[in-house]
Amino acid sequence: MSTQWRLFLTALRFCMQLPAAALGSAEPAFPGAAVRYLSAAGAMVGAVAGVVYWLGTQFWPSSIAVVLSMIATAAMARRRSGDASGLPVFVFGVLLKYNSLMALSAASLPFAVPANTALGVIMICGHAAGYALIAPLIPSPAETSSAPPSTADVALALGLGIAPAALLGIPGLIGVAAAIMARVGFGAWLERSGSPVAGRDLYAAQLLSEVCFYLGALASWAYA
Repeated sequence: MSTQWRLFLTALRFCMQLPAAALGSAEPAFPGAAVRYLSAAGAMVGAVAGVVYWLGTQFWPSSIAVVLSMIATAAMARRRSGDASGLPVFVFGVLLKYNSLMALSAASLPFAVPANTALGVIMICGHAAGYALIAPLIPSPAETSSAPPSTADVALALGLGIAPAALLGIPGLIGVAAAIMARVGFGAWLERSGSPVAGRDLYAAQLLSEVCFYLGALASWAYA
C-alpha cells in the first residue's frame, strides 16, 4: 500500500466509520500528515449525501430526501468521545442544517446539472469546506509517534476544501467566508478555554463550519 493512499484512507477513516482492516493496522487518534486529504474525505461524505438525496427524490418529496441524506451522513460519521455533550446546541445545529438544505434544494447552479443533483453538489462543497476548516485545530497525537500536521499539509487541506465552493459562484464564496468566520470564532473560544482540543471539539467545529457555509450561501443565493 502506497504511503499517499494510506494517508488518504487514514483521513477517510478519521471522517467516516471504516473497518480497521482498511488501514492494515491501528490508526492514530489524529491523522497527522493525512490532514492534507481531509477535504477530499469530506467531499466523499458530501457525495454520499448527494447520492442518497438524489435516490430519495426518485420516490419521495425533497423534505424526506434531505432527512435521508442527513441520516446517511450521521450513520457514516466517526464516533468521538463526548459527542453527546452540548446536546441542545447539536440539535439546533441539525435543525439549521435541515432547513438550510431544504431551502437550497430549490437553488439553480451557474452550470447545467441533471435534475435533483444541484443540492448534492452544494453538499459536496459544504462538507469539503467543513472538514478542511478543522485541519488547523488538529493537534499532534500525543499517544503515537506520528508527526503533527505540517503547515503545508494544513494549507493544502484548506485550499482543496475551499476551492470547490468557487463552482457555486458568489454564493459559494460567501458561504466559505461565513464558514471561516464561524470556525475562527470557535477556535478563539477553544483557545480561551485552555483545554486540549478533543474529538467532540472537532465534531462541533465541522458541523458549525458546514452549517454556516449553507447559511452564507443561502443568504446570497438569487432564485430565478
